[in-house]
Amino acid sequence: MVKFSEDIENQVLEILKKHEYADKSEVLDYDILGDEVIFAVSINNSEKIPIDDLQKIAEIIGGCFEYITVVNEQYRFYYTYSDDCVCDM
Repeated sequence: MVKFSEDIENQVLEILKKHEYADKSEVLDYDILGDEVIFAVSINNSEKIPIDDLQKIAEIIGGCFEYITVVNEQYRFYYTYSDDCVCDM
């Protein structure tokens, strides 16, 4: 399984924790699928994350923020490493 370094995971987690309600997660929920990274955050435990913070995550992981979906009570944030990526927001 491909993973980010612990330092990168911690930096991303700190951004996401700013938008959580009571329970602060200690585990970052994400999948790396080829040149795509998908972060999942519970809708029940967090507020909507502003685009500025989603762009900061893109800088941290060295990717490009693409779009947001809602699936199974989760916000899912999609990033790619494509050279021609453009934010769909």
